[in-house]
Amino acid sequence: MMRFFFILAFAIFANVSFPRDILTLTNQNVFEGKVLKIENCNIVFKVNHQKYIVPSSDIYSIQFGNVNDKVYSDYIDFMHSTDNDGDNLCLDGRLDAENYHGKKGGHFFLGVLFGPFAMIGTALANPTPEKGAKTFLLSKNKEEFANPEYLSCYKKKAKGQLIGMEALGWGAWILLVLVAGGL
Repeated sequence: MMRFFFILAFAIFANVSFPRDILTLTNQNVFEGKVLKIENCNIVFKVNHQKYIVPSSDIYSIQFGNVNDKVYSDYIDFMHSTDNDGDNLCLDGRLDAENYHGKKGGHFFLGVLFGPFAMIGTALANPTPEKGAKTFLLSKNKEEFANPEYLSCYKKKAKGQLIGMEALGWGAWILLVLVAGGL
């Protein structure tokens, strides 16, 4: 049984240690792979050793696994260069929440300790960019903080991420109880 636990722990560590990009299309199809580059309003995306060129009009969202990657900064520059009349307020809100909001590790441990009660508390919370010290300091979108569209997308993404971390913590606690009970 301990062997199973170590194999499971290694698999989880290996999966977490290699960040992957997640591309969601407007038709709700989701792909996990690597964004290689951005060129002429297209995203070059690699999945299972094959490259695909996806027009930006077909993309609903991109979640980058590594925000320190040069392709990510190119993507942010591209998105801000197309933002002349506020078309990307929702995208700006989601990106700010994803990159700067909350202590995700702390919410993982809240999920371990309190399970569904932590998720209920987060669902009832009202996250805003002003409440997040990192968001307020690091965001380049401070002028959008009062915009209702920006705030709506920010809150939805922030809550989703934190509830996801709490659910992961609760799942880890359940797995630990099952493994410990089997010993």
